[in-house]
Amino acid sequence: MKIASLDLGTNSLILVVAEWDGTTFTPLFEDVQVVRLGQGLAKRGSLHPKAKRRCLKELRNFSEKIDQFEVKNVLAAGTAALRNAGDGAKFVQEIEDQLGFRFKIISGDEEASLTFKAIQREFSDLAQQFIMIDIGGGSSELVVGDGDRILSKTSLEVGTVSFTERFIQHDPPTTEELNAASSSIAELMDYFSVSPSSSMAVGVAGTVTTLKAVDVEMDEYDPSAVHRSQLNKDDVVRLGNLFRSMPTKERIKLKGLPPKRADIIPMGATILETFMEELNLESIYVSDRGLRWGLLYDWIEKND
Repeated sequence: MKIASLDLGTNSLILVVAEWDGTTFTPLFEDVQVVRLGQGLAKRGSLHPKAKRRCLKELRNFSEKIDQFEVKNVLAAGTAALRNAGDGAKFVQEIEDQLGFRFKIISGDEEASLTFKAIQREFSDLAQQFIMIDIGGGSSELVVGDGDRILSKTSLEVGTVSFTERFIQHDPPTTEELNAASSSIAELMDYFSVSPSSSMAVGVAGTVTTLKAVDVEMDEYDPSAVHRSQLNKDDVVRLGNLFRSMPTKERIKLKGLPPKRADIIPMGATILETFMEELNLESIYVSDRGLRWGLLYDWIEKND
């Protein structure tokens, strides 16, 4: 059985087409397109016309790919940008009218739970309690749990796109700008309590996978080489310093860094570094399988 899963976030639109054999999912096709749906959202309060056009264009391309694989079941979820936009529900209806995809706008709580479900499956060998860090374009989810249950979870209004637009005025960003962002994150973290036994962590989504890709200087992104790898805090600090030492036009040349992420990766590194500092983490595992995979596992649990 073939199933497709779409994750429409503040920065990226992600598709996975996978086949379920009754025991495991095998990915047949995966693609990520940066559509920057959250462009200017904080100031406008609504979705930018150009952002909607970019999104619809890539959704049409994904629709053709889904048809090629003759997929019957398509799961689709929208996150922070659609949650926060005054016209988010209207745009979801527009997508359905034009392409037939029925996107569900999920809450931050749902996003945290579904993404954690993917981590539980993909890191089932982690016997002890761990923390999941999911850094998105408009929000970040932090979850503490183990292979059986979630112990605590929170969704913070901290994102690579939203915080870049909020705090960064210079290229490259100044130390003062990034420190201001870090201080804001630390204040929000006061509402998130972590058990002292939670010394193991898994990072998920584009910021973390991109940092790993740049760390090993990938010529072409290889999910299998990134998934279940590790990032040390020292690596995150080093990469953050590298990103903020050069303007975007130079940063864009770095191996492993997708050009459309070049402007927001300094903030991504700052967010991850701050989370690791606040959570007393010296290293994290890297997961290439986030919300879109959580949607797949959730659907199978309910329908298989």
